[in-house]
Amino acid sequence: MSTRILIVDDHQMMRDGLRLLLEQATGVEVVGSCGDCATAWRTISELRPDLVLMDVDLPDGSGIALTQRVRGAFPEVKILVLTAHFELNFAVEAIDAGAHGFLVKSQASAELLAAVRTIREGRIHLDAGTSAALAQGRPQETQAAAERVRQVLPAREAQVLGMLLRGLRNKEIAAELSLSVKTVETYRSRLMKRFGCASLAELVRHAIRVGLTVA
Repeated sequence: MSTRILIVDDHQMMRDGLRLLLEQATGVEVVGSCGDCATAWRTISELRPDLVLMDVDLPDGSGIALTQRVRGAFPEVKILVLTAHFELNFAVEAIDAGAHGFLVKSQASAELLAAVRTIREGRIHLDAGTSAALAQGRPQETQAAAERVRQVLPAREAQVLGMLLRGLRNKEIAAELSLSVKTVETYRSRLMKRFGCASLAELVRHAIRVGLTVA
């Protein structure tokens, strides 16, 4: 079954460019595109796409605020937030609003299709620059909270969590740590239970919120 995608961006040229990139992928169908919050909300309500590519800055409002609204009303709709100019607070706010990914537009040609695949698998996609900025740019109080959480995590759980935050799959983590896939799945389940998270996406959002972004 194809992943049905809606493109929401203020600029027609960007919408056309994103469509061209997506048309290179198998199992992807672009069901529409628009350039403002009001039209996006109506279109999402009518079409219920699987994934929305959501610009941060729209002429009639914030793409991050719209992300939160969409995720509250239609939790089955996943959202990849795009931005022309990276700001750390945008990334944190987007993931906290329920987005399944954050991507700087300059990286779209290299990473968009990979981001779509990652999100389709139920994981969160952060480009490398965003991940590095999150790791380096946390405020002091967030770093302190992260350190307190690390202190209560067994070492192996902390390792697995760090690798999950880097986007590694269970099989890749198992190979890197010389563990069975089943053992990695057990650690992942423990982490989700420990932090009260029902999904891997929720676990990643929680980890980012408290500053746990480094293995």
